[in-house]
Formats: sequence, structure tokens, C-alpha cells
Amino acid sequence: MLSMIDAATVTISVRGIDLLALKKLSLVSHALAQKMGGLHEQEQKALATTLDDLIRQIEINLSR
Repeated sequence: MLSMIDAATVTISVRGIDLLALKKLSLVSHALAQKMGGLHEQEQKALATTLDDLIRQIEINLSR
């Protein structure tokens, strides 16, 4: 298991339809976070933010 200071490099293949699905999942995840409260809301926001970061990185790599 990776600790917080470890890093891993992973290569994935993403098609346009996959990216669209990830973006929709992000929207749902953010909406769900707004409906929750307390610790659950914080956890859901963290998951949604991580998903947004992943989407952003995919888009950067696609534009190269």
C-alpha cells in the first residue's frame, strides 16, 4: 500500500466516451456532496475533487 508521500505512475487508455462518463460522474459526485452533511460530505467532496484532478490530467495529456 502506498503511503501519502509515495508516488506511482499509472498508464491508462481513455476514449472520448470514457472521459464523458467521468465528467458526468464528477457532476453527480459534487451534487451528492452538497446533499450530505458532516464527515460524509467532506469525504464525498474529497472524492469529487480527486476525480476532477484526474479528468484535468487526462485532458492535459490529450491536448499534447
